[in-house]
Amino acid sequence: MRKRSGAPVLSRKEIDDIGENLVSDFNPAAMQMPQEIDIDLFVQDYLGADQDFQYLSHCGVYLGMTVFNDTDKVPVYDPVQKRAEYISARANTIIIDQTLLEEKQEHRYRFTMGHEASHVFLHTPYFAYDPNQITLMDLMGGGKEAAMIQCRVDTKKMNCEQQAVWTDKEWMEWQANALSSAILMPRAMVLKVVREIRKKPGFCQKTETQRCYIEADTVSQVFNVSFQAATIRLKELGVMRQEIYMTQQVLCFMRDEQFAYI
Repeated sequence: MRKRSGAPVLSRKEIDDIGENLVSDFNPAAMQMPQEIDIDLFVQDYLGADQDFQYLSHCGVYLGMTVFNDTDKVPVYDPVQKRAEYISARANTIIIDQTLLEEKQEHRYRFTMGHEASHVFLHTPYFAYDPNQITLMDLMGGGKEAAMIQCRVDTKKMNCEQQAVWTDKEWMEWQANALSSAILMPRAMVLKVVREIRKKPGFCQKTETQRCYIEADTVSQVFNVSFQAATIRLKELGVMRQEIYMTQQVLCFMRDEQFAYI
């Protein structure tokens, strides 16, 4: 279902279904045994998208960009010359900020790549156009959408609040976040991991907080995502209460003390 503007209308359940179907088609084994999804292979071989890496700003505000139409107006930053400039890119290109290639950025890289891949899959019909059907109004700047979408990818912004006032762009950003999560952590496989954890001797004797840390940390390691993304995913799926508050700092303490593991 799409709005009159062409923007898709999708519930979280529908996005989870899409994520599972994509993963099952891309790598059937990943819907049998919980495992890390090769997001680069998914983008390159399954979606057929090109990948590029540039500095998208001078301060790292943009982590990713999806180019829907051929253009020579992709804004990037040249750190050597210390200035913004334009480069060319073909339609169906995903550009990731160079900072995400640095050490300890793997989880942000994977989620951002999944986010941009989700734009390619869900939103190409909204942004793309047929160059053979450009009208005079388009040439005068009154027609089609921009050739690309720039993203401040943030796993914290995955909840739907103030739904009635969201713009198409805001809804599509939420959809891309949700589908990235559903691809990297397929619903059925996350629930399978949780079931296996809960079967372990002594698990039920732990406090609720300890159990939540164990579950989120295990999901994080199995699917190679951040602890924060794993926590949000478990809350989305109703495995963990929304009120539970967890931090990376406490997780590190529990690991060091071997306090929560069985």
